[in-house]
Amino acid sequence: MKDNLIANIKSQIEKGGEISPFLFLSPNIEVLDAEIKSLAWELLTDHNIPKMQLFTLSNNGETIKIKDMKIFLENSHSKSSFKFQIFLIEDISRMTLKAANAALKFLEEPWVWNIVFLTNASEAWVIDTILSRVQSVPVWNTQKSEFREDYYKLIHSYMSVRDTEIISHFFSEKLDKTDYIDFLKTLIYYTKKNPGSLTNDVLSELEEDMNLVQRNNLLPKYVVDKYLLRI
Repeated sequence: MKDNLIANIKSQIEKGGEISPFLFLSPNIEVLDAEIKSLAWELLTDHNIPKMQLFTLSNNGETIKIKDMKIFLENSHSKSSFKFQIFLIEDISRMTLKAANAALKFLEEPWVWNIVFLTNASEAWVIDTILSRVQSVPVWNTQKSEFREDYYKLIHSYMSVRDTEIISHFFSEKLDKTDYIDFLKTLIYYTKKNPGSLTNDVLSELEEDMNLVQRNNLLPKYVVDKYLLRI
């Protein structure tokens, strides 16, 4: 997918034609964001354009409000001194409806010097007016393993012999968002591999919470702490 996509984009760049925005999709949004940013840098480097010509609304877990969108789009109104510039909005499900509406004209008419990349976990969380203005590109190869082996061992030790190392790990170590998400995914995987370790009701609740975490509607640390007290 990547090689063909880059080749098609480069062809459009050389022709000087306007390129419709791309919406890249994968359930593993953190890995997807990193991969699409790498793709953007590759395009810039190939055309000897500095990386500062990549403008990004990074996935920091916060809601994208209309004022954020307006500030972000300011650089899109003026023609770049380079052949093109790239605008990347990570996890567009974070946009409020007003912010999404503020981006519609830009997505419909990005101008030939602007290349637009969007990412999201699924089309299900994207409003129709955006979907109608973008090219959706599933990127399934960004999915990581269903579990982390170190977390699997910690969970198993706690479940089987009540080894509290897992508690110490999450309450004393400095961790980032991906660590918490990896733990939740591993706990879901462990529970399905070991029936009875959690009740079906708790597993169902865990999967719902995981979905909310991926949509940035719940803090992952809060959810991890919640289930550390329940397993």
